[in-house]
This record gives sequence, C-alpha cells and structure tokens, in this order.
Amino acid sequence: MKIDLNQSDRLILKGTTRVIATVLCIVLLVIMGVSLSAAVAGFTVGWGVALGVVFIGGGILWLVYHKTEVVFDRAGNLLTLRKTMLHGTREETIALENVKQADVDLKRNDRSNNRLHASYTYRLCVVTGSAQNRHRVPISHGYTTSKRHLLTAQKINDWLGVPDAPIAVGPSMADVAEVIKTLGFGKAS
Repeated sequence: MKIDLNQSDRLILKGTTRVIATVLCIVLLVIMGVSLSAAVAGFTVGWGVALGVVFIGGGILWLVYHKTEVVFDRAGNLLTLRKTMLHGTREETIALENVKQADVDLKRNDRSNNRLHASYTYRLCVVTGSAQNRHRVPISHGYTTSKRHLLTAQKINDWLGVPDAPIAVGPSMADVAEVIKTLGFGKAS
C-alpha cells in the first residue's frame, strides 16, 4: 500500500498487484503461443498444454489480481475500504470516529529458525472500537515482507492525530503459540 494523496481532510492509499498480474499474463501468453504452435505443427500435446494454460493459468490470475483503495475522509467522517478483484468489488465503510489508530499485524516467517532474530511478514490494519471491544481490520490485501507497512502505519497515525500510537509492538501469533506449546498448554501429541 502506498499513500496516493495526503491532505489535511483526505488521505488515500492504493495498492495493486498489476505488475505481478501483467508479468504472469505475459508468461501465460508465451506458453499458450508455444503450445498452440506445437499443436498446429502436429503435436497433440500442444492442445492439452494450451487448455491447461487457459484453466490453470486463468485460475491463478483470478486469485492473484487485486486492487485496493483506502480513503480516510474527514469531511464525510468515513473510512472507505474498496477491494477489487477479477470477480467483483467489495466496499466497506467505517465511521472515522471509530478508528483509533493504524497498526501492523506481524506474522513470523515459518522458515525462520533463529529465535533471537526471527523474520516477519507484515499486514497493514486499522484498530477500531472501544477500549473493551477492539477490532483489527486489515486494509492491505495480505502479508508482505516489506517493512513499508510500518512507515505507512506511522503516517496514517500522524494523519489521525495519534502520532505516539504503538505500532507492531506485541508478539506475533506464532510467538504466542510457541510459548503456549512450550508451557505444555497446547494440544497433546
């Protein structure tokens, strides 16, 4: 997610997988062209590969492509979250007065064996609700290894007027699960 517009009354963030989807589409078209050429040249396996590219490649493209737009609007007192995928658009609105801060969800990388310096992936979210009933609403499409979400969360908190709000200070869910398992409170094996 990148900040597209930062004004005193409006903050807009946008994110997309357009580059990844375009590269994937080009690769699929090249494979399709080669397989159709082979099919026309008399290799019947070319038809199968072309058909596989259409269904499997199309399915992967269907899952991968997304476009996200998040609009913080002081005048309308709304946070609008709009996620567009190939199968449609979903829009959610939250009263801006219910948004307490922006935060980042941490998820420990499963391949990280170093307990002292674990690597994490990050997901941008907003925290809503009262002190007794907090909710975390993800505003980015998924987890990423880029630490840019930490900077974006800080800029959102500055815009919201809570520059000292803590960001990604708690342990990840994987860390909590490991502690529970170590203490013997997990499922029996």
